[in-house]
Amino acid sequence: MKRRGKVTSVPAPEASPFGPCVDDYAHNLLVGTSLRRLDEAGLRRIESVEPVLRMVCATTARVAGRGAKIGDFTREDLRRRLRAYLRGCRNQTRPPGPADSRVADNLGVIGNLLDLDEHQRAVFQFILALHDSREIKEIVETFGAVSAVRAASLIAAATTISNDHVMRALDRAGGLLASGLVEIDAKGSYSLEGKVTLKPGVLDECLAPGLDRDRLISRFLPPAGVSQLGWDDFEHMRVPGRTARDLLAGTLQSRRPGVNVLFYGETGTGKTELAKLLARDIGTTLYVAGRADESGESAHAWERLSSLLLGERLLRDGTSLLLFDEMEDLFTWEFHGTHPRGVPSMSKQWFNNLLENTPVPTIWITNLVEGIDRAFLRRFSYAVEFRPIGPRQRARVLNRHLGEQGRIPPSDVEQMAQKFTVSPAQLRSAVESARLIAGTAPPDRETIEHVLAPMQKIVTGEDPEKRPVFDATAYRIDALNSVEDLGRIADQLTRWEPSRGAGVSMCLYGPPGTGKSEYAKYLAHRMGRPILYRHASDILGPFWGQTEAMIAEAFRRATDEDSLLLFDEADSFLRDRRSVMHSWETIQVNEFLQQLESFRGVVVCTTNLWHNIDEAALRRFIFKAEFRYLRLEQGVALFRSSFSPYLDRPPSEDDVGMVCSALAGIGNLAPGDFAAVSRRWRAMGNRSTARELVQALVSEARAKPGAAGPIGF
Repeated sequence: MKRRGKVTSVPAPEASPFGPCVDDYAHNLLVGTSLRRLDEAGLRRIESVEPVLRMVCATTARVAGRGAKIGDFTREDLRRRLRAYLRGCRNQTRPPGPADSRVADNLGVIGNLLDLDEHQRAVFQFILALHDSREIKEIVETFGAVSAVRAASLIAAATTISNDHVMRALDRAGGLLASGLVEIDAKGSYSLEGKVTLKPGVLDECLAPGLDRDRLISRFLPPAGVSQLGWDDFEHMRVPGRTARDLLAGTLQSRRPGVNVLFYGETGTGKTELAKLLARDIGTTLYVAGRADESGESAHAWERLSSLLLGERLLRDGTSLLLFDEMEDLFTWEFHGTHPRGVPSMSKQWFNNLLENTPVPTIWITNLVEGIDRAFLRRFSYAVEFRPIGPRQRARVLNRHLGEQGRIPPSDVEQMAQKFTVSPAQLRSAVESARLIAGTAPPDRETIEHVLAPMQKIVTGEDPEKRPVFDATAYRIDALNSVEDLGRIADQLTRWEPSRGAGVSMCLYGPPGTGKSEYAKYLAHRMGRPILYRHASDILGPFWGQTEAMIAEAFRRATDEDSLLLFDEADSFLRDRRSVMHSWETIQVNEFLQQLESFRGVVVCTTNLWHNIDEAALRRFIFKAEFRYLRLEQGVALFRSSFSPYLDRPPSEDDVGMVCSALAGIGNLAPGDFAAVSRRWRAMGNRSTARELVQALVSEARAKPGAAGPIGF
């Protein structure tokens, strides 16, 4: 603010650690730019001359050895002093002096580490001074918003380096920008300080004494740490995981540039943990591009990218790996309908060159790969898709974190692994929380489930209580009556791998309650896969095209989750096309067949009315198995295993004879009947005689529609 023709006094700026070079930069900007033209027309073209005058006053006072303050001079005094100052130096620039000794060594360390030439070092020193010195900031603000070319010319004027050398020093391929220390915004319009920016944290490191390579790495490239998981946790990804490991190990040995591996998939599927595991297996260190801030938030995309560039310079000795997480942040996302499209925030050519020439093998991680330009994707050396882990892997993770001291019965662990479709990290957290709740006692199943249930609901939106849980301890495959050897089929499918190129399809048919759906659950359990259950009511829709969309969505989700896809009552949408009355029924069958042809997973269809299923659909199922009512010996064995907890006393020989005689007279007895009676007795909590239990089975059989023949065939 101006008062009575004098410039208002302001506090003196803090002394810059860059020392005398600040005066030199200020001097050169005065005599080397339009600021020296102080005629009335020139003054009108300058937005604000006051910062310049304040700087001149302070500079001339220092040169004269006086302690004069700005408030001691009128504006006319300042103009007069400025003219005298320019006459005294004859409008000649002067080479900038070195930075203060406390930072000169640090600048030398950075210059040597990054192979900066003399011009790059001089430009870097000025940029540091620009961002640190209040005086230089005030002068450059006088020029207003500048273009990239104008920014280079101002830096050339301040440093007395030729404009061509400054342009080369600020070239994308040069050490300053290629290392990520400096960035030039080519699009925006800013003052020089905003146009030429420093990587956050670089100025602080340059001002602190004793800078070296290790401190730079620690600040901007923290080690990823040791994985909490082992190869057992990635058994479902054994082939791609070991391929990635061998590729990265071979790259380090050969020091071949341009090797990048892409990990993509849903959040919580273990991408970062596998990257750590690969580094541990190779025997090297994995450095993360970008450190989280004080609040734990991930660094911004450009900051992480600049750390990656710095890592490529500091770690090019061929002994380390780099990790860039959340690659999707490098893109601005646009949505056209439901399809995303990633617009790169950087030059497409520049990013392609980065991928093709990186000297350090780099693992890139993203949750979203759809919509990223294929020109980028095809430059990755290898890509690994991550899917949610199956129940077998979840059980293994639970057992490892529970340890020997907190062992829970295997059947309980298996059921929890089926019930909760959470990540390994969430399982570990739940066990640790349950251990804190339990105190000195080992954590139990109930406490772990209480911790996991709300977390699953928050993350997936699914209620774990509604998920079908298969109890392997209670399942009896010998209670199934089929011509096919169902046990042998299950054994064979446990060795099946999707990489063989063909999917597995199965049609299970027979009367209700004969164990078709439970056998599908048993298969999913044996194969270590989650089960995606779709009843007819989940598929059939009242609107045109809705059923076909539901069918396609079920196959898509099964592919994404690597699930065994179970369609119950498949005859509802697979009716024989020769007898249908509506065109939409034919379309439903066609949609299912098209999806089945291209499906590379495991799909099981169950039906009570297999004669109604389309003939072409039946031909496409690899396995077809008929489920029949129980044989007598199966019924007796199931009676003993299912009802022993509910008997008031051990069965006598007379009881056994009575059971055999009674069951022999029931021609339509199925495993489902035993399950129904067991649920009733378990709910009532009663104990009964063998005769009462047999009578309950007879009632179940009589409630079925149709007549039944004698047991046995």
